Amino acid sequence: MNIVNISDLIIAIAVAVIPVIGAYIVKILKANKFVALLTPLAHDAVVAVQKLGVVKYIEGEAKKSKAVEIVVSALTKLGFKKADLTTIENAVEDEYSKAIKELDVTYPQMTEEQEKAAAEQATAKAKADAITTAQKAATDAQANLAKLQAAQSN
Repeated sequence: MNIVNISDLIIAIAVAVIPVIGAYIVKILKANKFVALLTPLAHDAVVAVQKLGVVKYIEGEAKKSKAVEIVVSALTKLGFKKADLTTIENAVEDEYSKAIKELDVTYPQMTEEQEKAAAEQATAKAKADAITTAQKAATDAQANLAKLQAAQSN
């Protein structure tokens, strides 16, 4: 075997191996980027769902599902088409467990009873507003009737 054949063989092997190595490196870099993005996205999703719980009663599992949904949506927008759902759920749970004490102080959650009381209060306010509007309309109608009667008697 001569040197030209050996160098051609080495070049052929290098040409065949470089795309495989390149794809492997890209895969590793993308996985590292995914891990680097997952933690802050999970934290932001947990905070967002906790903020939502201030004005609306949300159960624990519904909070987790909503936070996971937010993270999946954000990752999809960033170009991660296939994300491991279990990894995302674990990241959300981890961020929630780290931040729960601070979040409960900053964003106290509405209870089911508070939500019912707020709904009843809103209903009562709507009824009171309707009564006030009806009374004003009746008063205006009586004033108009008095004007008409005064004009007719003159």
